[in-house]
Amino acid sequence: MTSIGEPPLGIDGPNTIRWDSGSLRQFTEKYFGLGSGTRLQPDKPQIGRIFTALNLRKIGGMRIEWTRNLADHLRLVDDDKTVSIFDCVAFLKFQRKVHQPMFPPGFIDETLRTLSLLIPQNDNKTQMWVKLQIEDHDLDPLLSECGSLTTQDRRFENFNYWNNRLVILKQALDESRPQTLSQWWFDRRNGVQWYTFWVAILVFLVTIFFGLVQSIEGALQVYLSWKAL
Repeated sequence: MTSIGEPPLGIDGPNTIRWDSGSLRQFTEKYFGLGSGTRLQPDKPQIGRIFTALNLRKIGGMRIEWTRNLADHLRLVDDDKTVSIFDCVAFLKFQRKVHQPMFPPGFIDETLRTLSLLIPQNDNKTQMWVKLQIEDHDLDPLLSECGSLTTQDRRFENFNYWNNRLVILKQALDESRPQTLSQWWFDRRNGVQWYTFWVAILVFLVTIFFGLVQSIEGALQVYLSWKAL
């Protein structure tokens, strides 16, 4: 479930990684392990319930690209317009049971928690959407059965391996602004702005309606006056 090697052409596609030496266990530990890199710090420690895959699409305007390449999970590409999400839950749950795991300790459980975060089982709208995605894209059916996280669990401090990508993804959502009417409808993070926008739209439509009524009324009066001659 990870692309190993280099593609013949350099494109902004699946993330491939090189396995030059050592055992498979050493390879996955080196790539997916915590290492000594900088841990990004979020603006807020809590991850709100708005942070779901469905809202990334509806509010953030991002395209969801389902992937079987674990190295691409939560990866943003295309100028932050596309996010990859690993869908093979069966593979992750199988890795929990193997006697000699090839991934670092806690990595598999944390990956499953990222799916619980993005596709919460207690969110009816997200569940309806993901079941359609499973059917349309032939995804793992277990994707809709990842459970849900409590308020305490939805904190960045509980994610070590995926912290940086989660922070970047959350920042991209927070910085997104509505570009289409559908995004304006679904994006209610700023209640005052949302109501102001739709009141303005309503006033505009009402103005057009009464303008049309007056135009039609004027045309009828002219027609009736002409006919009476």
